[in-house]
Amino acid sequence: SVFTCLIPNAYSIQGDIGISGGKIVGIGKAGNPDVMEGVTPNLIAGTNTEVIAGEKLIITAGAIDAHVHYICPQQWQEAIASGTTTMIGGGTGPSAGTNATTCTPSPFYMRHMLAATDSIPINFLFTGKGNDASPAALEEIVQAGAAGLKLHEDWGSTPAAIKNCLDVGDKYDVQVNIHTDTLNESGFVESTIAAFGGRTIHTYHTEGAGGGHAPDIIVVCEQENVLPSSTNPTRPFAVNTVSEHHDMLMVCHHLDKSIPEDCAFADSRIRQETIAAEDVLHDLGAIAMISSDSQAMGRVGEVVSRTWRTASKMRELRGPLANDGDEDGKDNARVKRYVSKYTVNPAITHGISHLVGQVKEGCLADLVLWRPENFGAKPEMVLKSGVIAWAQMGDANASIPTVQPVYSRPMWGSQPGSAALNSVAFVSKVSITSGAIQTYGLSKRPEAVLGCRSIRKKDMKWNNSTPKMSVDPETYAVHADGVLADVPPALTLPLTRAYNVF
Repeated sequence: SVFTCLIPNAYSIQGDIGISGGKIVGIGKAGNPDVMEGVTPNLIAGTNTEVIAGEKLIITAGAIDAHVHYICPQQWQEAIASGTTTMIGGGTGPSAGTNATTCTPSPFYMRHMLAATDSIPINFLFTGKGNDASPAALEEIVQAGAAGLKLHEDWGSTPAAIKNCLDVGDKYDVQVNIHTDTLNESGFVESTIAAFGGRTIHTYHTEGAGGGHAPDIIVVCEQENVLPSSTNPTRPFAVNTVSEHHDMLMVCHHLDKSIPEDCAFADSRIRQETIAAEDVLHDLGAIAMISSDSQAMGRVGEVVSRTWRTASKMRELRGPLANDGDEDGKDNARVKRYVSKYTVNPAITHGISHLVGQVKEGCLADLVLWRPENFGAKPEMVLKSGVIAWAQMGDANASIPTVQPVYSRPMWGSQPGSAALNSVAFVSKVSITSGAIQTYGLSKRPEAVLGCRSIRKKDMKWNNSTPKMSVDPETYAVHADGVLADVPPALTLPLTRAYNVF
């Protein structure tokens, strides 16, 4: 049969990409076998095939932001314009709870948030509140559609809450995410690791500036069952990183600068030594993911750009990754390491890699096309299930599409009717099998998350290192496998203002 969309000759793919029914059906040689040799059997082009020119462009899978506070609906526009096509997190709007924690509490809010995002061209996944010493409330929110649970110190990330949440996660095969106890009120990092009991867990902002056991939450990177991620305000360590974090923290966590204890709490979280170490651990592949922490100490439209700023800084400081086969002029291993941090690894972590996070047969055609000179900063085109949802576009009243001003604009695939067809709602399997989701009247197709509880650090692509970690409690110096993990703050970074002068 003839496929519906062809993207030929992109730089990063060895072959043409064929799309049909919203999914990638083949990567190879497309064409008409009656007049061409070597055409891939499922890439037969015909009258009903659309063509998107991939020549001189780079194609990647759409980014997956695995740490989103759903504070305002305008976030999705910033996200998709930067290349993000899947958002994972929780919240209900600009409430104190959502400003601080990525949790959508109660079946009432779960239904409303699924309905509110039903016409948005983003794949959404909602996490329920995971802090409770008994399972009933957690089971209720998972049964209502939550495809993950979030433990947050603002609700009390105690060992009892951690164990209970992991029990529910195991029962329903949903991922558990955690923001650990900065103040060490209910135990130290060793207590939290013991509470994990060797079970799989996704640790948010694993360096600690975004929250977590002070000063040594970063040591969880050595654990085989921990899937660590960063949030983007610390990516990478630069001259202004520390100073801007104090104000962000006071606002997001409902703190008061006139209260000494609140100021001390903020100071305990912001440590330049561990932020510098975070740069090194990303380059070693010991931290597997990068996400935003949108409007809650992070920027939803900068997941991709800050990932590549980190890669650029570390390339300058550490040179090629010689142990992984890189050399001057050839940085393929580092490229794979960093692109995986916002595509396939969050997809694997949250049980959605069978549909997103990869340019692979069977996956949704959620693809981002980039001009090489703008890679990482400004997508040329964003596809949702093969439909153009966002693109660089000129004056709509012009005679050709390239008349200035050319800037990022919504396309047909972003319109509500199309968005409901080209995007999915990721939910728990139990919410589908029980029929709960079907009662919500959604237009989007619900898709169950799969295999969340059997993942280990070794499953993280290009980012499965588990170095032996230590943090000096007095100086905050971080060592990985006995080597000091430290770099200076960057004075300048790529992919910043100059890339956004339209």
